[in-house]
Amino acid sequence: MKRIEKQSAKTTNSQLKDKIEPKRKTPVVEKVEDVQRLVHLLQVHQIELEHQNQELRIAQEELEVSRNKYVALFDFSPIPYFTLDVESVIKEVNLSASQMLGIDRNKLIGRRLITFIPVEEKDVFNSFIKTVFSSRVKHTCELNVLNKDKSLFHVLLEALEIENALEPDKKCQIALIDITGMKKSENSLNVLSEELRLLKKGK
Repeated sequence: MKRIEKQSAKTTNSQLKDKIEPKRKTPVVEKVEDVQRLVHLLQVHQIELEHQNQELRIAQEELEVSRNKYVALFDFSPIPYFTLDVESVIKEVNLSASQMLGIDRNKLIGRRLITFIPVEEKDVFNSFIKTVFSSRVKHTCELNVLNKDKSLFHVLLEALEIENALEPDKKCQIALIDITGMKKSENSLNVLSEELRLLKKGK
């Protein structure tokens, strides 16, 4: 009788072991699948980011062309343009810039562009404008801009002081290139990279 009980106990232990073993393997399989999924997502986001970087380079090239044809193309340029004085007061604004901010051009003239910059970034903007007027070379800066509806755009600013012997007051031309989509892709890429790093670390 004791032998039968002993054998039954062994059988039960063996069955339990068989049930436990697959469960031990499952997390490893899931982890591998998670890594593969994250690697795939990472690759997709990298491709998207490269595509958006290419679009940004094209936009910058278009910016150079339209700057050379400023007089003829200013109003109808697809890139938002402003002409500012040293106090960042808007002297000229094109249609694209007006559409970005959601405000009629006539109502923008005379207002300071800094009023559309978030409070926490106003110092950065002021410093940027001072730098632009301190040397006659192109300067760039990234920051956020608020439109009429308080929607936030992440933009690349490109500014250059305008040389005009007929006008005594200094002015600069500034372009706002919307890079909100690119920044979102960069953030997603960073999150995925961190998840992938943690998964590999937990192996």
